[in-house]
Amino acid sequence: MRYSGTTYSGASYAYISDKDVQDISKWPGQPDYSYPKCPTLCLYNRDDKKLIQWGRSARASRYKTENIVMLQQFKLYLDDELERSVKQLPLGLTVTDVIADYLEKFFGHVKADMAKKGFHQNFEKQARFCLTVPAMWSDKSKQIMRDAAIKSGIINASDHRDRLMLISEPEAAAIYCEKTCDKFNMQHGDEFMICDAGGGTVDLIVFRVEMDPFGSREFKESVKGIGKPCGSTFIDRKFTKFLKKKLKKVIRKTGNTIEVPDAPLDHMTEVFVGNYMHLDCLVERSFFLIDSNIADNLKPLFDGTEDLHVSVSMGFDLITKTEPSIGLDEGNMTFTKEELKQHVFGPVVSEVVQLCRDLQKSTTNLKAIFMVGGFGSSAYLYSQMEKEFSPENIRIVQPERPEMAVTRGAVYFGLNPTKITTRIPRSWYGIEITNIFDPNIDPVEYKVIRPDGSVRCDNRFSTYVERGKPIDINSCVSRNYTTYYPSHTACTFFSSDSEIEPRYTISTPTTTVRKVFDFEIPMPTLPNVKHGDPVPLTIKMYFGEVELRVEAVIDDQTYAVVCNFDL
Repeated sequence: MRYSGTTYSGASYAYISDKDVQDISKWPGQPDYSYPKCPTLCLYNRDDKKLIQWGRSARASRYKTENIVMLQQFKLYLDDELERSVKQLPLGLTVTDVIADYLEKFFGHVKADMAKKGFHQNFEKQARFCLTVPAMWSDKSKQIMRDAAIKSGIINASDHRDRLMLISEPEAAAIYCEKTCDKFNMQHGDEFMICDAGGGTVDLIVFRVEMDPFGSREFKESVKGIGKPCGSTFIDRKFTKFLKKKLKKVIRKTGNTIEVPDAPLDHMTEVFVGNYMHLDCLVERSFFLIDSNIADNLKPLFDGTEDLHVSVSMGFDLITKTEPSIGLDEGNMTFTKEELKQHVFGPVVSEVVQLCRDLQKSTTNLKAIFMVGGFGSSAYLYSQMEKEFSPENIRIVQPERPEMAVTRGAVYFGLNPTKITTRIPRSWYGIEITNIFDPNIDPVEYKVIRPDGSVRCDNRFSTYVERGKPIDINSCVSRNYTTYYPSHTACTFFSSDSEIEPRYTISTPTTTVRKVFDFEIPMPTLPNVKHGDPVPLTIKMYFGEVELRVEAVIDDQTYAVVCNFDL
């Protein structure tokens, strides 16, 4: 079972016995048509800070009273690249709170839907869950997602860690493409790229195909993947900004200012986005007069060859219904293909194409790029990718139902977690130690003189994992230390995204270093050991999995180590 989504979330499931993946296709507040995803929206009461609506129902209720606040795209708060540019969440809420609130309602609906289909009571206690995360997320962001899942009641803190598995979204999509796409004819040694273009983020990952001894494909990540917040949400924002600029020429002034009302502006953006596949409910509200045949196809089907036409909402107080300078004619707005390319689609699509080009330069035998995710189904994005890569005999493929590739692929991953055999870390990982002091390199303020007279350098970065170096999923980095009974062992773990290996755990002009987490290894009771005696300690770290895992070995006993992230 899987949840995801900056803009939409979906859930799929399968029995271990038959492995036939099914989707949850009905969601609260949804019209009669079936669409297997739900808007990732939360509506809160300002007074008590309680969640009052979620999903499509939140969108429908947002203008009924002023005492509410709607939160959307809150998954972007877990993107470290955006942490300085996104606004602080209102009402004193944390991102863990909001995701947990959404997951609780989301999962409650999933359980109720599956119960109607004959699942026994409390069936979820026998299920394994998969949550998908962008490949570029930090370890801290992944931990927040796990904490939110626990807070929502999907799992308990005491459950085995593998009861909830995290998988990167492009990895899930890769498994889906192999399972379902007849154009997936990758041979031994071939490379293929997954371009997972969603609402908020675009994640890229490249796999090399290798055949196991039984003739089945294994996927090994061959180059370090990259990602960027340049999903289709940014097209929506540019459309809203461009539409607002146009409408200011024809909206009646309120006093000395021109105010473009939010409600009809938002609904026009939703028609462009394609959030409504039938407009019966909109006609009843009298917000729109628009051709329902094109309402769900404006953004996804735009390929750069035709203009788009939208009726202007009756919710605007217009001076005139005709203004040729902005393409307004009798209440109908025309957006020319040229201005859509220049102001709306072009800037975002160009970022995606360039992102793919940047990663393609690191490959050696790239045969195909698979476009998945909601944005991955865009006709304009497909046309620009074809234009860029087809001359080099790199196929651009949109699999069937690209918007469901990650959701269904996560279920396939849950059934076969070893399909991905090698991953490439996107950061350097290490701990802080003291090392030999080099007066020609090390700052004098880091100089430490020990009681035995040895001169050491403090704040040194001891590397556990090298950025960009492949790691098998079951590989373990093990280091031996000596501690003294009965002292506990405290340690801080650091990471760096810099190109060169960091020398210190403190950032420098050439390297940026972040604290990932602290951890403490409690000393167990050792009956035959005296106070002050040395005790061998082994710290094991598993980096090949989607989540970082730490274990300690003392007196031949292995202990799970709790990593305390600074959240």
